[in-house]
Amino acid sequence: MAEQKKIDELALYGAFWRNNNFAGNYNFERLMALGMTQVMIPIFRSLGYTGDKLKDGYKRHLVFYNTHPYFGSLIMGVMAAMEEAKANDDSITTEVINDFKVAMMGPFAGVGDSFFWGTVHPIILAIAANLAINGSFMGVVVAMLIGVLAVVGTYYPFFWGYKGGIGIVEQIRSSQLLEKFVLGAKVVAMTVAGVMVASLISLSTPVVLFQTEAEGSGVALQGVLDSILPKALPLGLLFLVYFLLKKKVSPILVMLILMAMTVVLKVLGWIA
Repeated sequence: MAEQKKIDELALYGAFWRNNNFAGNYNFERLMALGMTQVMIPIFRSLGYTGDKLKDGYKRHLVFYNTHPYFGSLIMGVMAAMEEAKANDDSITTEVINDFKVAMMGPFAGVGDSFFWGTVHPIILAIAANLAINGSFMGVVVAMLIGVLAVVGTYYPFFWGYKGGIGIVEQIRSSQLLEKFVLGAKVVAMTVAGVMVASLISLSTPVVLFQTEAEGSGVALQGVLDSILPKALPLGLLFLVYFLLKKKVSPILVMLILMAMTVVLKVLGWIA
């Protein structure tokens, strides 16, 4: 019986570190395909691929590929496991490998984008921005946590994918892991949105209602709003922007509308 080929640990770590940079080889024809192939080079070397077998390996991964770089590292780990299995059993075809990538890259991109790009990164950067505004050097330190997150966020999925192999798909489905991540991302994103509205948007009005010629008469509108709901005006502004975006208004046009509203309301003396 032929000796079973096994990817050595050094090659696995080589693929993992390449995985942290694979999105840099991005192009508009096959998106992340070059990066995907680059990640697999240490794997091919460890498995002893040479000549036509090495060329076939390159071609196998130089197909259209696009997913989230953190969550996608799990797919990379599974690819390493499948290449290892293919090196020992030719019944594992190129179609099986590529079908797995196609099936998983879409869901992982959606979950990864919403969880990391839409939730975790904004939280880190919002905290960093607040610290920087207040003159604290910790703003820089906190912002650099995104780099730490990139390493940690790729390490565990990559090695989990390699150890679990193609069976990882059933583990994810049975545990409803993707659904839990999506739900958690939505909850955290809404919480972060509320915090950012309250802390980063400064909007108030100096308007006085029922004012007469007598000194100190009238009712300050801002006081009324604060007694009903603190930060009501920033919240209203948020809902206005949300409404415009839902109506498919261009973000650039939304910014121009906000700039025009600011100038007009300031001239009228309706906002402070």
